[in-house]
Amino acid sequence: MTLLNEWIANKQLDRIASRDEMQPAQFITELAYISILEKVETDIIFRISGSEIRRMLGREARGRKLVQFPGLARSNAGMQAAKSAFKHAQPVSGTYELPGNRVHFWLRLPIVDKRGKLTQLLCHDRVLDHEMIEVEAPSYVIGQKVQHAA
Repeated sequence: MTLLNEWIANKQLDRIASRDEMQPAQFITELAYISILEKVETDIIFRISGSEIRRMLGREARGRKLVQFPGLARSNAGMQAAKSAFKHAQPVSGTYELPGNRVHFWLRLPIVDKRGKLTQLLCHDRVLDHEMIEVEAPSYVIGQKVQHAA
């Protein structure tokens, strides 16, 4: 919610928030879970990946294409979410249930670059086991579907 609130606070009536307007100090505790994806022609490339993103993916993501991480790319949080966020210029969020009683919570926030073009997504990804869900996301209901965040 912290990241989404920052995006909403920086959104203008006629355009979505820009990358430069997003203030990392407002969501500093979440930086490990953040990545920035950029649309370059027909590819989606990781520009930044936090330490927990690297851990979740099993390697450094920066500079790599989203499709190089097939598990993520094929999930609801991957290509489908990125395409939806770019197409509708709206935040997209959801959950993805994983083996071992874990749930992947994700958020895709479209942001404009310095030229005012929608080329990037500010992403938040966090995997919680069921015990941590009770603490971190007590209102979560197992089996939720993809939804628009705003």
